[in-house]
Amino acid sequence: MIVARAGSGTDLPGTVESLAPLMSNEEKKEILAVDIVIAVYNERPEALAATLSACLKQTYPISRIFIVDDGSPEPVSLPQWAQSLAQICLLRLPQNLGISAARNAAIVRSNAPLLACINTQVLPDPEWLATCESYLSDHPCVGACYTRLVPQRPNRILTRWRMRFLETRFGEQSGPSPFAPGHAVLFRKEALDLVDGYDARYRRHHEDSDICQRMSRSGWETHYVAESRCVSTQEDTLEQLASKELRESYWYSPAESSLIRLYLHLSKWTCVRAGRNMLKARFYFIPVDLAIWASALWTATIRTLRFSQTSNARATSSSEPSPTTGAQMPSEIPKKL
Repeated sequence: MIVARAGSGTDLPGTVESLAPLMSNEEKKEILAVDIVIAVYNERPEALAATLSACLKQTYPISRIFIVDDGSPEPVSLPQWAQSLAQICLLRLPQNLGISAARNAAIVRSNAPLLACINTQVLPDPEWLATCESYLSDHPCVGACYTRLVPQRPNRILTRWRMRFLETRFGEQSGPSPFAPGHAVLFRKEALDLVDGYDARYRRHHEDSDICQRMSRSGWETHYVAESRCVSTQEDTLEQLASKELRESYWYSPAESSLIRLYLHLSKWTCVRAGRNMLKARFYFIPVDLAIWASALWTATIRTLRFSQTSNARATSSSEPSPTTGAQMPSEIPKKL
């Protein structure tokens, strides 16, 4: 349900009046409407404000920006300076459904032929949208494109580790790519509609590779565009990187994943990564390798122990007779978690 929509605002950087510099008198290129989707969950207000500001500074006009609050415990609110902008629609989902469902909630409301999905803590350069739109215009077989991602603080050791081992490698030449990393992607709406949007089963991870693979099977290509970039403002911490390492290992919760398999998987690849770092004299990464390995396994172990204790407590409670009838009530039957 739309719970907030801005009022008037005709002097925005995305208005039609700003199109004149983009077109010459000899060639009036068709201007395609573009909507932007930003899914948020428990995001820092300043992070959302920075991403929203970067979107409004695009040199290419924007029709609407959908901010989708994916059931945050503390409802997301727009920055005060953005509350009067007619372009911005704030959607709130009644419960947390995951990034795929959150994006889909905006996709079905969009009528624009082009649609960009941009994460918070990502700041597209001002010409990002114009560059990607031009690329799609010149490549009619491409259904999605993306650009490089660079960190705002490239010299921090944890950030260097993330960009080296957890993020996509970005080349110097534009061209086909297996999938578009989800930080900032421009889609053709017809390609999204053809595959029915994102698969809601991918709540937190791998939704980007899945949708591009399904688009590929439907005849749409995904390309990397080298001529622009986005800036990542993510404040990397050991806890964040460990959580991402768990997701990369397909470990989401004790109910869904095996702790033993995780121990074997993470230990194997940590040894492989540390060995490569030693061979290439990247000794500064070895303490990070070990710290993230230990933090990820510790997190998974604690969650598994808590899950086991909770399950045992529920099983014990369900086996006790009802104080009124002596029979087990349906509400006391433990759920399959």
